[in-house]
Amino acid sequence: MFAGVGVPWRFFLSVVFLLLISCSNEDVPSRVEKGVLDLRHLEQGDDFSVRMNGEWEFWFGTFIYGSPGEITDTLVPDCYGRVPGYWSEYTVDGARLPRFGYGTYRTLILLPSGYRDRMGFDMPVFDTSYEISVNGVIMARNGTPARSRAESVASYEPLFFSYVPKSDTLEILIRVSNYEHRRGGFWMPMKTGSFKSIQTNFTNQWFLSIAVSGMLFASFLFFLIFYLLDRRDSKLLMFSLLVLCLALRPFLSAPYLITIVDIRHWHLIIRGEYLILLFMITSGAWLAYLIYPTRWFRKFALLINVLFLIGIAAVILLPIYHFSYSVWIIQASALLILLYAIIMSIRGVAGGNRIDVLYLIAFMAIAIGLVSDILLSNALGENQRLYILSFTMLAFVFIQATLLIRGWVRRGQERERLAAQLEELNRDLENRVKRRTAELQERSDELRSRNEHIARQNKKLSETISLKNKVFSVISHDLRSPVVNILYTLYMLKEEEFRDRTELMADACIQSSQQLITLLENMLVWGRGQEDMIRYAPAEHDLADLILTNISILKDGADRKDISINFTQVGKTKGWFDRDLIDIVIRNLLSNAIKYTNHGGRVTIVVRQKEEISDWVTISICDNGIGISLERQKRLFTESELESTPGTDSEKGTGIGLRLAHELVTLSKGTITVESTPGSGSCFTVMLPATGHTKKGRTRLHQT
Repeated sequence: MFAGVGVPWRFFLSVVFLLLISCSNEDVPSRVEKGVLDLRHLEQGDDFSVRMNGEWEFWFGTFIYGSPGEITDTLVPDCYGRVPGYWSEYTVDGARLPRFGYGTYRTLILLPSGYRDRMGFDMPVFDTSYEISVNGVIMARNGTPARSRAESVASYEPLFFSYVPKSDTLEILIRVSNYEHRRGGFWMPMKTGSFKSIQTNFTNQWFLSIAVSGMLFASFLFFLIFYLLDRRDSKLLMFSLLVLCLALRPFLSAPYLITIVDIRHWHLIIRGEYLILLFMITSGAWLAYLIYPTRWFRKFALLINVLFLIGIAAVILLPIYHFSYSVWIIQASALLILLYAIIMSIRGVAGGNRIDVLYLIAFMAIAIGLVSDILLSNALGENQRLYILSFTMLAFVFIQATLLIRGWVRRGQERERLAAQLEELNRDLENRVKRRTAELQERSDELRSRNEHIARQNKKLSETISLKNKVFSVISHDLRSPVVNILYTLYMLKEEEFRDRTELMADACIQSSQQLITLLENMLVWGRGQEDMIRYAPAEHDLADLILTNISILKDGADRKDISINFTQVGKTKGWFDRDLIDIVIRNLLSNAIKYTNHGGRVTIVVRQKEEISDWVTISICDNGIGISLERQKRLFTESELESTPGTDSEKGTGIGLRLAHELVTLSKGTITVESTPGSGSCFTVMLPATGHTKKGRTRLHQT
C-alpha cells in the first residue's frame, strides 16, 4: 500500500542518525563539583569534549574580573548554582534570588600536568548578556553585561573560541546580567574540550539545522502547491503553515541561524520567536481538529484563536519580560493538542484504521521533540543544545507526503475506473442505437451529435489528465533543482576555500530563487486558468512602465549572458488591459528572448501606435537568438503536449510560458503572432486594445 516511500524514510533515518552522533559526542563524563571540573585523567593529544554541567560558584550583585595569569583561591561564593539553570532558582540565606540583576559564575578546570593542547569552548546564549574570561583574559561576550538596565545590552549569538593553556589550572569567570527576560542565567549547557572536537560539534549542529530547515521549507512549498491546486483540503493549508513555522524556528531559537546574516537585534529575535510559537500552536490545533474532528475540540481550537490574537497584541505592544511568561501557556496548549491527537490516533488504531498507525508514529515522534524542547527551554535539558522538534517533525512530513501521494494514486485509479465504465456505457449505447436504428431513424442525427460530443469530451479529459500529470512531473523536478542548488551553495559558504566567492554564490542563490518564483507564478496563473478562475479587470495602463519594470527584473540574467536590451517607444503606449495579466505575458516573452539568445546577442522591444486615431497598440519583442522552426511555429500556441527546449545556457523551463501568454492575450481581447527564422532569431508581436470598447467590469476566462 505504501510502495515507493523507502527512499524518503531512509533519508529521514540518516538525518536522525547524524543528529544523534552530533549530539552524543561526549567522550568525558566529568561534572563540575563545588566549582571544580577535574580533567587530570586526560592525556596529551586526547580528542575529547565535556559538558560543563554541575555546581558552579555564583555571586549575585558582584562582577569578578580576576587578574591575568593569577587565580584567586580565597573567594567565597554566595551559593553553588546548578548549571544549566536560572539564578532565580538559586537560594541564598533561605531566600530565592531576584529575576533581574547581575552576577558572576566561576569554576576551575584542573588539567593534567603540562597539558598545553589547544582547547575549544562552545558558548551557548545567556539570558540576556555575558562576558567570559579565562585566567583573567576576556575571550568572548554576547551583548554588554552591566550593573544597571541603562548600561546593559542584550544579545543572542552562539559562538566558540579557542584557548591554549599556559598553566595546569584554568579559572573560568562568566559575568552575566539580565534586565529584559523573565529569568536570567545559564539555561543551556556550555562545552569545552579539544579544539577539533568542539569545532566539529559546533559545525555539525549548524549544518544539520540548516539542512532540516531547508527540507522543511521545500516541504512547505510542496504541500502549499497541492493546496492551491485543490483548495477543498484545508488540512493541507494548516499542515503547510505548521511546517513553515518549524522551518523558520531554528533561525529565531537555538542555534539562532539568523545570525548568519548578521542580524543580532535581541528584541527582534525574541519577538519573532514568540510570533512563530503562536502561529505554530494555532495551525497545530486546527490541523489536529481537521484530522480528528470533534465538536468539543473545535471549541478548543476557537479558544486557541482568541489566545493567538491576544498573544500577537502582547508580543507587539508589551515589554518582553511581560509576554515571556506566556511560554508556559503555549507549552501547556501544545501538550494538550498533542495528547488529543495521540489519544484519537490510538482509538483509530484500535478500530483497525491502518492510516492511524502512521499518524500515531508521527505524533509519538513529535511528542519526543516537544517534551525535549520544553525541558530545554526550562533549563532542564543537561545534554541538549538544540530544539529538536523541527527534526522530529520530518517524520510527520514524510508520513503526510506518503498519504498525499497514496490519495493521488487512488484518485488516478478511480479516474481510470470511471473512464472504463464510461467506455463500456458508450459501447452499450452504440449497440442500442444499432438495434433501434430502423424505428428511430428520425433521431439518428441527434444521437450521432451526442456521441460525437461525448467522444470530444473523453478526448479532452484524457488530454487534460495527461497534461496535468506531466506538469506535476516537471514541478517535482524543477522545484527540486533550485532548492538543492541553494542548499549546496549554503553548504559551500561554510568552507574556508570558498569565502572569497561569497558574492558569486549569493548571485547563484538569487538566480535559483528567481527561477522558483517565476515557476510558481506561472503555475499558479496556469492552474487558475485550468479552473476558469483567472480574474480579468481591464483599465488604462502604460505599457512602457510594464516593460521597463520587467527589464529591470531580468537585467541580471541578460548581463550574465552579455545580452543588450534595447527599448523603443513610438507614439502613445497606453492601452486598455489588465495590468497583472499583461505583466505576466511580457515577462514570459522577454525571459524567453533572453533564454534563447546566445552570449553577446541583443533583444529589441518596440511599442508603437501607428496612427493617432488607432484603436490598437502593439508590442514587438525580437531577438537574434536560435529561432524557431516553421513546423514548431504552426503549433506553438495550440499544441496539447508540453515541450520545453533548454536555453542557450541550458536554462530550464516548464514549457507552459507561451501557452499561458496566448491564453492571457486572448482573454485581453488581443492577438499574439510570431515570426522566426532558425539561426536568425524570433519576433513575437502582441496587439492589444488602445481604448476600452466595453466596461462591464470583471469577467472570467472560459476555456473553449
